[in-house]
Amino acid sequence: MSIDQYASCPCGSGKKFKWCCQAIYPGIERAWEQERAGQHELASSTIDQVVAEHGDNPEAWGQKAHLLATTGKGDAAEEALARAFALNPNYPFGLRLQAGMRHAEGEFMGALLLARKAAELYDPAANETLAELFLMIFDCEMRCNRPVAGRAALERVINMVPGEKEFRDNFEQIFGAASRYPAAACAGYTFRAPSDSRRKAWDATLGGIGPRFGALAQAFDRLTQEDAADANAWHNLGVARAWLGDNKGALAALDTFIDQTDDEAAAVEAATLCEVLRFGYGMDSACDYQEYTATARINDPQPISRLLEEWHTQGRLIVTPTEQEGVFMGLVLELTATGIVLVGRPTAEAGRLAGTVVIVQNVLRLMGSVAETFDRLRDEVRQKLAMGLDQLKPQRTAPQFHEILSEALSFPANATSEEDSLAKVLDYAGRFYEETWIHRPRISLQRNSPVDAIGHPRLRRRLLGVIELLEQCATKGVLSAYDFNRLRHKLGLDSPGATAPALAAPTASSPDLGVMSAPELAAVAVETLSDDQLEKAYQAAYRLDAQELAGKFATALVARPTQPGRTDLYPWVSFLIQKAMREGEFIPAIDHVNEGTRLDCAHNEGKRRDDYELWRAQVHTKQGDIGAASEVYRRLIERTPRNFKFRGKAAEAMLTLKQPAKALEFAEQGAAAAKVAKDRDSEQYLTELAGAARKQMG
Repeated sequence: MSIDQYASCPCGSGKKFKWCCQAIYPGIERAWEQERAGQHELASSTIDQVVAEHGDNPEAWGQKAHLLATTGKGDAAEEALARAFALNPNYPFGLRLQAGMRHAEGEFMGALLLARKAAELYDPAANETLAELFLMIFDCEMRCNRPVAGRAALERVINMVPGEKEFRDNFEQIFGAASRYPAAACAGYTFRAPSDSRRKAWDATLGGIGPRFGALAQAFDRLTQEDAADANAWHNLGVARAWLGDNKGALAALDTFIDQTDDEAAAVEAATLCEVLRFGYGMDSACDYQEYTATARINDPQPISRLLEEWHTQGRLIVTPTEQEGVFMGLVLELTATGIVLVGRPTAEAGRLAGTVVIVQNVLRLMGSVAETFDRLRDEVRQKLAMGLDQLKPQRTAPQFHEILSEALSFPANATSEEDSLAKVLDYAGRFYEETWIHRPRISLQRNSPVDAIGHPRLRRRLLGVIELLEQCATKGVLSAYDFNRLRHKLGLDSPGATAPALAAPTASSPDLGVMSAPELAAVAVETLSDDQLEKAYQAAYRLDAQELAGKFATALVARPTQPGRTDLYPWVSFLIQKAMREGEFIPAIDHVNEGTRLDCAHNEGKRRDDYELWRAQVHTKQGDIGAASEVYRRLIERTPRNFKFRGKAAEAMLTLKQPAKALEFAEQGAAAAKVAKDRDSEQYLTELAGAARKQMG
């Protein structure tokens, strides 16, 4: 079939066929007619004749490569393509053909790079060819768990071939209301408009660019280089890079937008998108969630059958249905916190997910999202199946979105009804998120925990995005009934940009101080609290890791008149000492030591005197005051010569201060005293310290 001479040339140059490759196509079309007729040798001879006559045209070599690839001669096709690329390294049809070859071989990353390069080079009017390329890009991006890029590619396909209903149906199934992905992964992100002061610069840079994602990303990159404070340009650069599957670059640009924009809602939306991008291929080092996998071949099916039966008997195996024939899949539970498997049916109230087991023919695959529980499951399987150390080696990748909830899931064993079971599941999830999760450092929060992040405006926005993605993922399963506003409330994030309202002083009928968020605790008037309430407020702030709040409550507790039964103030004073030392405030730290000592002698019979003196020595050590630290340790040792802990602390302090001679003196004298006292453990410990001192002396 002849090509319209005014159509875009098949080579992808962007020129009309008449003024590009028309002269060489009679021979090319004849070769393809012969190939379709089964005349393979004649087709090969004809295409060789085309190459002989037009060897300076990359399209001649490209069509020869196409013919060779179609007949299964991959190596020869690669050689022909190499000749074409020698003539034109940016030969669009050659890149498209090579991308298809890589895709057919299962080399999806290579196919993706080639297909994107070809799509950027092809004539924008070549709709059918570009639709084919973007369909390949869509497939590769989804395999890489990059749905933002996948959606953008499939949208291009639909726009280029609007009459194909199949593509629209696929789009709705994958990214529509019933999608298995969280909403932030399915959203159709758009560009933000320029500010009035930047509109002229934007028009000059973006004018005539067209729909190419790569060109758009380059344009917004130039705009951010011209004005690094152009927040909306950073946003659009991030979106364009996300469409290109450049998740790392998109993350960097969106991070800048989050810091710069005054639009709180847009910042949280961008932060949620950032969380989505962290799940893409190659982003595992930037992702707070991981998937651990281990695979092994099964030579004898009997041991694994016995193990599956054992798990079933113990109530640890939940078989999940699968439509694939010959595939077994199940969830394996851990029923005790220590991972110890009980004999028979256990009495544990609930299990937590240890991992997933998949068996396909003779291949066993374990998967899990929590390192500790996965490792215990893997070790158990290796032991029960008598596997060697080189089997079931773990690998780590970024997980699928739904797996981020795994650690919050529980599986009640003794529920009396579905309602009771759901209540227990939600109670476990609440305790996990509100008591454990909030203290975990996160990569997306610059290694800060959520309770630390709430005090930083920039991190606060990112934290809202972290919680938003959790909530979106939860809507797809049993945790949809958990109210993530409880978590937001606990962290004082009830609504973006809002502050917690001032609360009345707690009374017998007021909310429990122990469940208040940090902003609520901050709003409580200290002078209205009883001693018991003040102590509860301190404990609540301490659990939230709200250091300033805890310090405020501890200061108030120490300052109050000492009451019978509350004469030992050491827990609160020691907190204040530690806080001052962490902040490098050594004079206030010594002041706290002095005040604690005074109060302890006045009201607590001096029972904590040695503890306070140990703090004094540690403060001097931290200050680098060798003489003062050494003197305090000497006084402690003279007063309690059989307390070998003090001798060890003294030696360690002198080693820290690079005073090996003093360290050796404390350690040797302590070891000798411990030997006389027949305290073998202390003697060995102090002897080791003496050795460290000699080593430091050189």
